[in-house]
Amino acid sequence: MKLQILVNASAASIRLTAYDNNRPQIPSSANVTLYKPDGAILQAQVAVTAIDGTTGEMTYGLTSTHTATVDLNYKAIWDYVVSGVTYYQTQLFDIVKSVLSICITDDDLYGELEALRKANYQASAAATAGASGSLTDTKRREENNFWKGGTLEIIAGTGIGQRRDITGFTQSTGVFTITPAWGTTPDTTSIYIAVKSFTNKINAAFNNLCTMLYDKGKRHQLILESSQIAQPLIFLTVHMIALDLMDESDDKWSRLATIYQEKFDRSFNNMKLEYDEDDSGTIEGEEEQQSQASIRIGRA
Repeated sequence: MKLQILVNASAASIRLTAYDNNRPQIPSSANVTLYKPDGAILQAQVAVTAIDGTTGEMTYGLTSTHTATVDLNYKAIWDYVVSGVTYYQTQLFDIVKSVLSICITDDDLYGELEALRKANYQASAAATAGASGSLTDTKRREENNFWKGGTLEIIAGTGIGQRRDITGFTQSTGVFTITPAWGTTPDTTSIYIAVKSFTNKINAAFNNLCTMLYDKGKRHQLILESSQIAQPLIFLTVHMIALDLMDESDDKWSRLATIYQEKFDRSFNNMKLEYDEDDSGTIEGEEEQQSQASIRIGRA
């Protein structure tokens, strides 16, 4: 999804990681040039703010001068040097009046459909060690950060009843890192259950929903806060999860996928979308929409 930056933001950044053969490249130096949607130069070529020595991510910090005018398709031309060779890459971004963020969690999905809790990937075993901010099970072999975003609960032994968010997992050591720290540190008597998060599905549904709003047109003028997309986002995420869990065309998950597609369609079509097209700061007349299903704005 294209980067969206809030109008008049004074501490926003644009970021880019270059890849070659599916591996991140580590530039020795890099510059960026910014262009307005009409092609005029917004920022002459300037050195990037930072280059991450491990991931290769290039960062350039924007100021309120760069973000003063709402519009679509600002352009950043990056030029960077890897092993003495200069490469170029184009990145588009929008300056908008409202930036949406993900506003739901796994618990919201479970609250909507409790069956997802049992259907989610989980594992239970005995800890081989514990520390204030971690739990170790050296028999675990999942990939790095497989469990990140999920939950870890002690269901027996030392520390029973504690439940924490998983902030990372290291395959080579079998260490779960958690937050906040344990009240009672687990040990080898502790039996845990780890539950994987639906974070990836939530992210995918959020990107799909944002694309649908973008395709309505005039996204840069849209006035919308994240809480307003919570319900349709829950429905769309459950729909996508049910599709993944479906084994046959008419099984339980197939029927739930259809039900939640219909719930999402109704919820999305009943959203009220408002556009401050004249930059007045108020929503009046045709700017106010009772239902987005009737909007036919088209691209700006």
